[in-house]
Amino acid sequence: MTKPFTFDDAAEWPLSRIISYMEATPDDSWTTDVVRTKDGKNCFYGHLHALGGGDNQHGGSQLWDYFEECYATTYMLYPVNDGENPKYPQASAKHRVIAYLKDLELGKEKTTYQLTAEDEQALRDKLDKAGE
Repeated sequence: MTKPFTFDDAAEWPLSRIISYMEATPDDSWTTDVVRTKDGKNCFYGHLHALGGGDNQHGGSQLWDYFEECYATTYMLYPVNDGENPKYPQASAKHRVIAYLKDLELGKEKTTYQLTAEDEQALRDKLDKAGE
């Protein structure tokens, strides 16, 4: 078993590692509208939780938090997983999510970090303008 994710090991968890894991998941192990089903299917975040070590030393939850802070929040990714984002019309949740993750990796989609930095800059600009 892979050791559970910890924030100390974040450098060992690039987006490419997450993409590779998702590509290796069986198509029929994916679901929409919920994180996990009773019969063991997962949305992206359920698979991510498993990749991080599940409940073992909270590794799955920590990887989920790390992913949201660095790459994409649930608000950004759930619509892709669930087929509600028209930019990702692929036939299955797995293929939609992988396309989105690859776009993140290529810079075609903005990461959480990038969007946060833009928001902070816009606020600074607004405050500077108000102070003039």
